[in-house]
Amino acid sequence: MKKIIRNTYLAIIAIDILLLIFVPIHPQSNSKDKPNIVSSLFIGYDIVRNLTKDTAIKAKMLLPAGAELHSYEPSPQDIITIKESDIFIYNGGESEEWLEDIVDEIDQTKTTIIRMMDYVELLEEDDEAGEYDEHIWTSPKNVQIIYSKITPVIVQKYPEFANRIQANFEAQNNALAKLDQDFRTLASTKTGKLIVADRFPLRYFVEEYGFDYYAAFPGCAEQTEANAKTISELINAVNESPKKVIFHIELSNQSIANTIKDATGAKILEFHSVHNISQSDFDAGKTYIDFMRQNYNNLNETLYVPSES
Repeated sequence: MKKIIRNTYLAIIAIDILLLIFVPIHPQSNSKDKPNIVSSLFIGYDIVRNLTKDTAIKAKMLLPAGAELHSYEPSPQDIITIKESDIFIYNGGESEEWLEDIVDEIDQTKTTIIRMMDYVELLEEDDEAGEYDEHIWTSPKNVQIIYSKITPVIVQKYPEFANRIQANFEAQNNALAKLDQDFRTLASTKTGKLIVADRFPLRYFVEEYGFDYYAAFPGCAEQTEANAKTISELINAVNESPKKVIFHIELSNQSIANTIKDATGAKILEFHSVHNISQSDFDAGKTYIDFMRQNYNNLNETLYVPSES
């Protein structure tokens, strides 16, 4: 199914690129609304807006807030926006294979390309050999690395804002270091299992800190309806835990979590993978660190010191 969806996207992109060949692109360099740095996903956008705070540099997120990446279809205008940017940041991986053809068409003497998956050590997908888990940002440590790689690129492109960008980097790096240390402390002082009645795009997170987990589906699996065996295993996992808590991922319909709640009386909490965010959260200016702090608080509520078991 993933292969079919991927081929459909590539066909759509091929058509869009052909259309753009015959549709002239009018320069927009004098437009006040033209974004300077375009990011495909929220994480790239969040990094850029934090680094460029209090500068004249404009940031744009390509994926609409609240949209599902796996069913996202870019418009010809999206492709124009990418090609006209000073810097284009994308994650890479299976969900963004449709971008590879576009990237190949970009004039890299004008637009600098950043692929975030090139910067960190990758983990293979649980269910597909040779495929790499793309959710690298769920580890705050990885996000620190990405910040350190992106910052000099932006400074080189906009040297007039170098001091401000560097100051912004230091502030974000310190906040991420504190977040990383807090998760490490939590993992070393409490135990328990992160039980997710949903997809599980959190491999980098649990591998980084050593948290135990059980999930209905691996990664960003196409499957969203659990079978009886999976439901039974989730119920048993919740009942065996001293604290009956079940997690769902952001923008989920929570149907499986509600089923487990009905069977066990479990409390439902959200674990935000920061893959995308709701429109209301976007409008409120919420950041990666905001969501990861929320995750820390929810996980702290779920886990327990060994003497409590």
